[in-house]
Amino acid sequence: MKRGDEKLRTLYACLVIILAVLFSSDPASAVRIKIASKSPENFKSGKIIKKMFREIREKTDGNVVFKVYYGGVKGAGRDLLLKMKSGEIHGAEFTSGEAALLNKDLELMSTVLTFKDYEEVDYVFEKMSVHLEEQLGKRGYVVLGWLEVGFVYMMSMEPIKSLADLNNKKVWIPRGDSVSRAVFEAMGVPPIPMPIADVILALQTGQLDTVANSFVGGIVLQWHTSVKYITDTPLLYAYGLLMITRDAYDKIPDRYKKTVHETIDRYFNELKIDIRKTNHDSAQTLVRQGIQFVPVTPENYEEFEQFILGIRDHLLEKEFPGENLIRLRKYIHEYRETRSEGEQVDE
Repeated sequence: MKRGDEKLRTLYACLVIILAVLFSSDPASAVRIKIASKSPENFKSGKIIKKMFREIREKTDGNVVFKVYYGGVKGAGRDLLLKMKSGEIHGAEFTSGEAALLNKDLELMSTVLTFKDYEEVDYVFEKMSVHLEEQLGKRGYVVLGWLEVGFVYMMSMEPIKSLADLNNKKVWIPRGDSVSRAVFEAMGVPPIPMPIADVILALQTGQLDTVANSFVGGIVLQWHTSVKYITDTPLLYAYGLLMITRDAYDKIPDRYKKTVHETIDRYFNELKIDIRKTNHDSAQTLVRQGIQFVPVTPENYEEFEQFILGIRDHLLEKEFPGENLIRLRKYIHEYRETRSEGEQVDE
């Protein structure tokens, strides 16, 4: 081989490497947004999130890059808000209860016996989310997407099929959930508030014997290893959201914002469909694990519903005196009236 040819090949190889680095790297001016996620990186939800942000990176030519901290390593609730304020992270996934530190009305749709099924949830949520996003915007936050947890069921060490069965139970509620606290206290069952991260140990040590979660949540958090029964009727609907600070959002070039929103909407809808299927499948998994589903008779459910609704509406008016309670009731009434008319036509 001639020496000149060898030099040319070496030069060519170096040029290829340099070009590869240039075209594979993000631009120096890229917007980098640090996000905290509760999803474990190796879970399906974590993999969907990773794929979502990779697509945003590709569609924006590397100009919008999301760095994700998986598995709740950045903490929860108030800790996340403080880290967003300091700039350690720019955004995070929150449960509705955690985000209620900014806007209490986020708890409205997760109050007991508010929704009957997912169709009702979808109709009302689409309308309510517009108002909630606007209100969070006034506090300096932008909602990138809404996350579903699903319907929540009561899980316990002893079977619970009626109001009377709750007597003397050690019931957990999320810290700061004033409505659930008031409901249980009205039953004569003082609940035990604590952070969700502390629940598994409290179950194992007997500090708690009754909790509530979705089927998926009960398995992911390992609560199913410390309970024996699930009351087979949904108690409430749980959800969360992904939001970032307005300052971080404003750094995203306007030409890419539509891409960011459309991509996240599509993937979060995929996540919602997957969560609903997984919750259904998880019920079967729990049965195979030895968990017994306790049926509730129509008479017992009616007694429970009448008791709850008898005190809930008064509590809601006291805890949520603004326009959102009026809106929620209006949208639920609209949906149920429309469905009732549809059923009459079918008949």
